[in-house]
Amino acid sequence: MLTLSELANTVRRARVVKGHAEVSPEYRGWNFERPPVRPPAYLGLALSDFAYGYCPTGRSLYLKYVAGERPTPTRPLVEGSILHGVLFRAMEDFKKHVYSGSQSVSGLEGVPEEYAAKAQALYRYVLARYMGELHYVRASGLARGRDSAVWHVVPMHVQVPVDGSVLGLSRAVVDAVGLGAVVEFKFGPAPNVDVALAGYAMALEAEYGVPVDLGIAVHVTVDGEVHYRAQAHPLDDAARRRFIEARDEAIDIVESGRDPGTPPKCPRQCPFYPACHADSGG
Repeated sequence: MLTLSELANTVRRARVVKGHAEVSPEYRGWNFERPPVRPPAYLGLALSDFAYGYCPTGRSLYLKYVAGERPTPTRPLVEGSILHGVLFRAMEDFKKHVYSGSQSVSGLEGVPEEYAAKAQALYRYVLARYMGELHYVRASGLARGRDSAVWHVVPMHVQVPVDGSVLGLSRAVVDAVGLGAVVEFKFGPAPNVDVALAGYAMALEAEYGVPVDLGIAVHVTVDGEVHYRAQAHPLDDAARRRFIEARDEAIDIVESGRDPGTPPKCPRQCPFYPACHADSGG
C-alpha cells in the first residue's frame, strides 16, 4: 500500500509524464496574509465540507453552518471512515512489529459486524503486503536497522494534523505525507480530489513553510480482494485556484446565510440528503 518503491515510482512518473508543477509565489500557502490565499473571512470551515464538491450547489454548507442541520451518516461514508481507521491501524501495527519485534495484533475490536469482513480483508492484506516487502528489504541488505526498514516499507507519516485556520479552515488531518507529496486514501467516489489535495498542501505550506507540489490519491476497493490505484495530481496554479474559488464560495454561503438551493440532482450518499428532501417524501 504505497511502499517506498511504489511511492517513488509514482512521483517519478508524474514528473516525467505531467512535468513539474508550476506554482506562482502568490499561490503558496505561506502567503496566507495576502490575496488570493488570504481568505475573505476566518470561519473555520472543514475542508472536506466543500473541497470535494459532493453537493453541486453547496447547499450542504448552508444546512450545516447556517441552518444547524445535523448530517445523517450514510453507509458509504460510514464504511469509508471505518476502512480508513483499519488502514491506519494496520500501518501502526506493522511499525510496532518492526520496532518492538512483537507479533502484530488485529486490533479490530469495535468494528460493526456488517463491516467486519471488509475490515479483516483490508487489515490482513496491508500487513501481508508490508511483511512481504520487509522480508525483501532485509534480505537485500537495504535496511541498516529497524528505522530504515520501516522507511523502506512505509515511507509516510500518517494522520498528520495541520492547522488550517490562517486559510479560513478548521484544523484538519492529512491522511499521509511522504517524499514531499500529500497523500489521500479514498474508499469511494472522490470528485475534485485535486482541489482537496491542493487545500491540504497549502495548509501544510502555511504551517511548516515547505513546498508541497504533488498530491497522490490512492483509490482503494475492498470486495473479497483488495485493489488499489495511485493517481498523481500536480498541485499547480490551476488546482490551487480551484481550491481558493471553492473556499471563497463556501465562506460566502456561510457568512451571508445565503441558501443556494437544492441542486437538480442530489447524490444519495450526501449526509444532508434527508434534510434537503424532508418535505418531498424522498
